[in-house]
Amino acid sequence: SNCLNMDGREISDYPSALKWLARLDETQVKPGLERITQLMTELGDPQQQMRAIVVGGTNGKGSCCWLLEDALCRAGVRVGCATSPHLHSVRERLRLDGGLVGQVDFATLAGEVQQTCREMAEHPSYFEVLTAMTLLWFARCRVDVAVLEVGLGGELDAMNIVDAEVAVLTTLALEHTDWLGSDLRAIARTKAAIVRPQTRVITGWEVEFQRYIPQHTNLTSGGSALEWATLALEQLGVVASVCEMRPPGRREQAGNILLDCAHNPHALEWLLGRIQEPEVVLFGCLRDKPLPEMLALLPPSAELLACTPDSPRAYSAAEVITIVGKLERNGRACDSIATALERAGERPALVTGSNYLVAEARKCLGLPGSEES
Repeated sequence: SNCLNMDGREISDYPSALKWLARLDETQVKPGLERITQLMTELGDPQQQMRAIVVGGTNGKGSCCWLLEDALCRAGVRVGCATSPHLHSVRERLRLDGGLVGQVDFATLAGEVQQTCREMAEHPSYFEVLTAMTLLWFARCRVDVAVLEVGLGGELDAMNIVDAEVAVLTTLALEHTDWLGSDLRAIARTKAAIVRPQTRVITGWEVEFQRYIPQHTNLTSGGSALEWATLALEQLGVVASVCEMRPPGRREQAGNILLDCAHNPHALEWLLGRIQEPEVVLFGCLRDKPLPEMLALLPPSAELLACTPDSPRAYSAAEVITIVGKLERNGRACDSIATALERAGERPALVTGSNYLVAEARKCLGLPGSEES
């Protein structure tokens, strides 16, 4: 029997929207702008209906987006914010005035985008579909300003559909060299591709890499997410005050536990330079990361509790402990984040290394947003 609706749509509700997205395989990167361009044209080019701040770079992108969203909300500006990856629910990636898109709206958007994809010769990727849903929703909600975080690889291409009025290029470090190029110049060129001649650029890049930024209207430098957000609003001509605030999973304090999504050496080093030294580190990471390099950065005196993040791409706790042993550090493998948190007890502890691990710890601790699906 045919379980499709009469109009050939498979998406009838939120669970079926999630099923469809899962089939698109988040890990698959499809370079090129052809699919997203066609998809947006078919949807009426909603990205042209709003002013956009696009945030790219290596680290600090998410924090910069959250600061901008928060400042614009408080200034009474209708703001759409798109960040990635999510911690608990894919709906975290589409926010209006700080609130997540509802399940019904999400399913409706997914259904419409799915219809459009059906008519295309080559099916858009997970990132392209989510980008299209996001921009379509923002246009319908008539947002004044869209704050858009650029992910990597395919996401970079997808966000390139937007003509940014302001572009923030945060930091530059080697990451994802398998597809972004193995030297900083190549990475700088890729990351700077979001810049248009009419774009005002704000950057934390060193001067030597600024020459890889394409033609732009003007360029201002800043040294932190707080500065980048402040400068971005100035360049946008919006009067709003940026206040220090902590997004979930970014230097988030819960009693004696600090949670941070630092998942590369650059981010980890930055984090450790800004916090009190933890006595315990609950650590887990994915296989595309330089594990020995990350472990070597952790405080030598800290007890390392290795956990396996909830992803097929994760290093097992046992594999982590093998390298901990080689580095002559003190550590043990834990069967779950719950066990590790119990073992940490009341000691100052840090949970880091992977978004997946931080998400599991937030669930365990019952932190806000962790109940979302």
